Amino acid sequence: QSEGIASSAHMPLLSVATVALLSFAGPSASLRLSPAAPRMSAVDAPPQQAASPAPDAISSSAPLHVLIAGGGVGGLALANCLELSDAPVTYTVLERTSEFKKFGGPIQLASNAMQGFRSIDEELYKQIEARATWTGNRTNGIKDGVRDEWYAKFDLRSPAESREMPFTCVVERPELQEILMRRTRDNLRLGAGVESYGKRSDGGVVATLQTGEQVHGDVLIGADGIWSNVRAAMTETPARGEGSGVTYSGYTVFAGELEYGGGDPECGYKVYIGPQQYFVITDIGRGRYQWYAFLARPADSEASEEKPDGSSPYLQNLFEGWSPEIHDILRATQEHEIEQRDLYDRPPS
Repeated sequence: QSEGIASSAHMPLLSVATVALLSFAGPSASLRLSPAAPRMSAVDAPPQQAASPAPDAISSSAPLHVLIAGGGVGGLALANCLELSDAPVTYTVLERTSEFKKFGGPIQLASNAMQGFRSIDEELYKQIEARATWTGNRTNGIKDGVRDEWYAKFDLRSPAESREMPFTCVVERPELQEILMRRTRDNLRLGAGVESYGKRSDGGVVATLQTGEQVHGDVLIGADGIWSNVRAAMTETPARGEGSGVTYSGYTVFAGELEYGGGDPECGYKVYIGPQQYFVITDIGRGRYQWYAFLARPADSEASEEKPDGSSPYLQNLFEGWSPEIHDILRATQEHEIEQRDLYDRPPS
């Protein structure tokens, strides 16, 4: 989710690809700076004064201070890399929300993502692995929604095994964030969303928070998601609306998550496709399943399309004649277990 990077005289501007490599290249590759120094927390770091000239060299007495906008998976993964780098660097994660709450469903971590976490730190990987539900070693693929026949099965097992990589898995997003915060919590500020940023006269960076507070650093990395304020300030475009680069996908999605005993234990996930809509059922572990119903609709259809009997009956009617597995899990889902949201996207940076 790294959106952009603003830097000081300490370092040249970094590309998004560089940050991605930094996040998953492992401690040995992250910030090869010398001389090495003991890790320092943002609380212990020397104060960053706007009037103080930035030294030309990064050292234990003048460490690089990195501001990370966004405490999602991307921002916290980078924070772990910096924490483990053994380089003269300090960091502060600036997160918009005042507290972490459950948002969305479990996150799928492909084999290369799990390998990335392993390359950052073996103990970090083991903690994530302990909460994972493996799906890449099971049957996954696309089925005809009406005929209930397989179009294609995806072989996720063989590529992972041949490269000695972990299988694809799903992990509850709050659990993944909690694991990523275990080492970095002391450097995380909640209720500190970045609104904009500017460059100091000495080459440093100042981030202006939504509260009006200013936070100083040497490098600012935007990991603040699809509606990134850092990207908007960097590119001088709106964060939302026309000109932002964010577009409506043309689909709204209903998502359900429930305790369910009727799933197929041989399958990780199934995607049932048909005209203008499709349905996904996936095992998320510990006796729980998640499903998604994607419908081609105009934006904001939730308000304009009535569902007098509730979302489950509404979807059962739309998917009439489709696979019995779809209707079985819809009937088992209670209304409070269903959420709807429109899907937005942007071109790759």
